[in-house]
Amino acid sequence: MRSLNKGWIGIALVILFGASLFFFSGSSRYSNLFNSDNFVANISGTQVSTTQFSRALELNIGQFAQMIGENLTGDQIRSFQIHQLVLQNLINKAVFENEFDNLNFILDDTTVASQTKKRFPNLYEGNNINDDELNNFLRQQRLKIEDLVNIINYETRAVVFDELLLKENYPSEFTKKINLLNNQLREIKLLKIPLKDIKVPNFIEQNLTKNDQELINYFEENSNNYVSEEKRDISYLVLDKESFADKFIPSKNEIDDYFNNNKKLFKIPEQRSFHQLNFKSADEANNFQNEITGLSNEEILKYANEKNILVNEFKDVSKSQVLKELSNVIFSLNIGEVSDIVNTAIANHIIILEDISEGRNQTLNEVSDNIIKTLTDVQLDNFYNDLKLKVNQNILNGYSIEDIATENNLSTNKFFNTTQNINNKNDLELSIINSAFSQNKEFISDIYDYDQNTSFIIYVDNIYPSEVQSIDIAFDEIKLDFVEFKKTNYAKDIFELNKDNKFEKIKSKFDQKIENLSVQSNSTNLPNLLINKIFETDLNKITFFSNDEDVYFVEINKISIPENIEIYEDINLISELKNAFGNEIIKTKTISINDELINGLLSQYK
Repeated sequence: MRSLNKGWIGIALVILFGASLFFFSGSSRYSNLFNSDNFVANISGTQVSTTQFSRALELNIGQFAQMIGENLTGDQIRSFQIHQLVLQNLINKAVFENEFDNLNFILDDTTVASQTKKRFPNLYEGNNINDDELNNFLRQQRLKIEDLVNIINYETRAVVFDELLLKENYPSEFTKKINLLNNQLREIKLLKIPLKDIKVPNFIEQNLTKNDQELINYFEENSNNYVSEEKRDISYLVLDKESFADKFIPSKNEIDDYFNNNKKLFKIPEQRSFHQLNFKSADEANNFQNEITGLSNEEILKYANEKNILVNEFKDVSKSQVLKELSNVIFSLNIGEVSDIVNTAIANHIIILEDISEGRNQTLNEVSDNIIKTLTDVQLDNFYNDLKLKVNQNILNGYSIEDIATENNLSTNKFFNTTQNINNKNDLELSIINSAFSQNKEFISDIYDYDQNTSFIIYVDNIYPSEVQSIDIAFDEIKLDFVEFKKTNYAKDIFELNKDNKFEKIKSKFDQKIENLSVQSNSTNLPNLLINKIFETDLNKITFFSNDEDVYFVEINKISIPENIEIYEDINLISELKNAFGNEIIKTKTISINDELINGLLSQYK
């Protein structure tokens, strides 16, 4: 586990997605579920669940893949820090959710109902919910009805919060000032020290042992950061359509009957091969036609090349594959014949017919493999759909997973004492395990569709909750964190002693050069949270910032507004205010992040 300030959002996310520091809307698909036993982040008791994170991650990866036109590898996902963007967004929402709860921000049923209809209009017929549409929606999104209720309650409260507390009608003079502040330029002195280079007096990290009292005290105060992974016993049943294919191989009579009754399907139409000369205008085509009189076809093509005429060659084309204006001409020519000029909406053309393949009926031997596949696929699809319906009815009737397996001649499989953070499983097994970690104990799931040929159901037999690890087991991790804690606190102490205009004295404690920089609120050369602190610090004052790699000391030397900046009087302040409000709220929250679990979820992307 780690605290919020460790390894936070990279600059690349801001550039790639245009995300503000605090809010990025629309990154998750119906995923505000705060009720999982397992979580990737905890915000003062409000959890960001594994299911929530996984769904949002999958959606964002898909959206980004569409933007760049190719699927992303695991390395690319990590390089672009998409997982960090997703996590940040979910934490932002959880921060507000936690605040809503603390404020007892509860809405009446009428407001919730109105927002539900506005948010999900397809679920309604008039003023009433359509049960079929609702069930289809829940199935598609892999949600339970209580999950949807959570989503609606959160989103409704967020909307009402925006409408009631964040108004848009601000005086133009106010918006001008906000715009000026956004463009403010600050000249600073920056001292950046890598944690690894900090030497704490009278502290030798190599000598640390499990019996060191200061380390023990640190562990006791932060024990919740060192918890084991939750483990589960999982029973599952897989429906694999292809495994039943051998049962549906058609007989010779069935193949013969299908062939004899569908001979029109096995007719190869007449096909023609030709050269198509393309002209931009009718005049160009007419001039060319006049110039090729008496030339052979080979000479015509050579002359066209010399004149830079675009020539396309087509082989074995049927009539249905050609534009209608051309097909009538092409299929009326004899081999070697040159057409008159043909005008289409695209261009003007001259056709040279090269070859004709007569249409014919295919033999049974030629098409038998296709017939076998067609007949097998139809029967197999029917069987598979019937099987899924039967299994679903078994679930509704309260059958155990073993009874379902017996009833349908299937076999159950088990994972014992498994975590989500595993690497030695195939994609189907990982999907089963991830689904099981979003499910309650002793409850048979609905049917999950892994792909069009594979489905599964799961049953969680046992849950072994995560628990605080002993100092013996977690010593290596505790030691690393404790060393970082000692070094950061040493730097903080130096800051506290010298924060009143003693920047040079701070510099004397470290063997690092001072940088002179100019920064604005949208600068990307420093961590976002440090930029915030810089713009919260008064002129000639010093501020301090740390993350899991470095500590920073910054002195504000000059504040100015660049000349000739463009002022937007109609600036929308909703996002500005929400960011500011959110940044203040987040300071009051205790946030922990389960890096190990996140890395486990990322491991499925190769």
